[in-house]
Amino acid sequence: MSVLDSKQRPEPSTVMAMSTGSPTLSMAEFIIAGKPPVEARRRAAIAVCDTVGVILAGAPEAAADIIRRTIVAEARGHCRVLGTGVCASASDAALANGVAAHAHDYDDMCFVSMAHPSCALVPSILATGELVRASGNAVLDAYIVGFEIECRLGLVMNPRHYHERGWHSTSSIGTLGAAAAAARMLGLDAPSTVHALGIAASLACGVKENLGSMVKPLHAGMAARNGVMAAQLAKAGFVASKRSIDGPQGYLAAMDSQNPPAALTDAIADLGSRWEILETGITVKLYPSCAATHPALDALLALKDKHKFTTEDIAGIDVEADSMTSRLLTYGRPSTALEAKFSMPFCAAAAIVFGHPTIETFDAERIRDPRIQKLLPVVTLRANSAFDASTPLSQAAVTVRLDDGRTISARADGARGYPGRLTDNELNTKFLACAQRSLNYGAAVEALEGVRAIETTLDIRILTQLCSDGLV
Repeated sequence: MSVLDSKQRPEPSTVMAMSTGSPTLSMAEFIIAGKPPVEARRRAAIAVCDTVGVILAGAPEAAADIIRRTIVAEARGHCRVLGTGVCASASDAALANGVAAHAHDYDDMCFVSMAHPSCALVPSILATGELVRASGNAVLDAYIVGFEIECRLGLVMNPRHYHERGWHSTSSIGTLGAAAAAARMLGLDAPSTVHALGIAASLACGVKENLGSMVKPLHAGMAARNGVMAAQLAKAGFVASKRSIDGPQGYLAAMDSQNPPAALTDAIADLGSRWEILETGITVKLYPSCAATHPALDALLALKDKHKFTTEDIAGIDVEADSMTSRLLTYGRPSTALEAKFSMPFCAAAAIVFGHPTIETFDAERIRDPRIQKLLPVVTLRANSAFDASTPLSQAAVTVRLDDGRTISARADGARGYPGRLTDNELNTKFLACAQRSLNYGAAVEALEGVRAIETTLDIRILTQLCSDGLV
């Protein structure tokens, strides 16, 4: 059975009595007192496992190394930077782990917030969880409330905020999610949580023009760091406007929300009774590239497996997807690994030449491979407006033209790793492959066992220690 079986339903959860005051206060009350159902914790545990794995995979990368050297030079603390022997302050550890989590673009997705939720949420809750020696269940509950806040903001703000105005929701919305999670973790009361969200609203940023550069993973790190800092400042008595989010010059207005600030009241009305993590869920990536490439890659790999064609057989590959896909995949001739992750021509060519894309697929020498360079010009990407009615980034049609005159086609509706499709074996295999970029095999197995048992962990520091032992 899939570990994200959409047919599973949790036991009834306690419905909270929400404040009739400001929407920010209502969100704050949910953050501090929301009681997630058991199945929501299971979903969160999968997200934590996946994200710890991609952090370990990203720890050796150049962007993560630069951040790590910077924070070590500035200060020291007691929160672990996973996959290394480094400890730092809570906010700096969140920064470093957030950058590592997003370094390979292998971390999960949410199609409501239009963000990569876990690359900011998990570093935030691990760092603050270490500060308070939190249990695994407390960490999962903090993840869930942060995720739910991000989704409610996404319901109000998207698609215009992300699709039309160029904001990178992983940071612009993720900062508030990370602040909510950190506030829960640090035990803030409702008024202080209002201030934490207000502080985070002024720290949120991130533009999509930086996709395909080192700044994209920096967005995740800064969202995690700023969320932690917002909660810490609020705990210390720092005060923000109570209308920082929904005021006439507040976050929603400034971020060019799809719906007016008044719509937030309706969006949060069912916090605590309806759980987005259960309804729409979290998409775990099985390829380390932009999520927009995944449906097409699934279809192309299925065609390759069925028809057994090779690089030499290809006359052309035509991909149709929704209009959002073409706005994201902007690199026709990538020259770096980060650009290649946002290139449909490269990802399609790599799937033909190398098979299932892995982290190693995006190495510089593979981008320069003559077989790849030969295929790049014959891969096309076209927007099909008919696909826009479906969930963003879920639809693809792939047509392969062969030298012998044959034309073969396949459609994809979603991708492997989408909610309800991920298996335990796929999650475990991905974790071990990622973790071994930082840890030896034995340590990677112990880390996997530890993170899969997070619900029984009494002190989250046990888990973070496992992710810093047995370094390669």
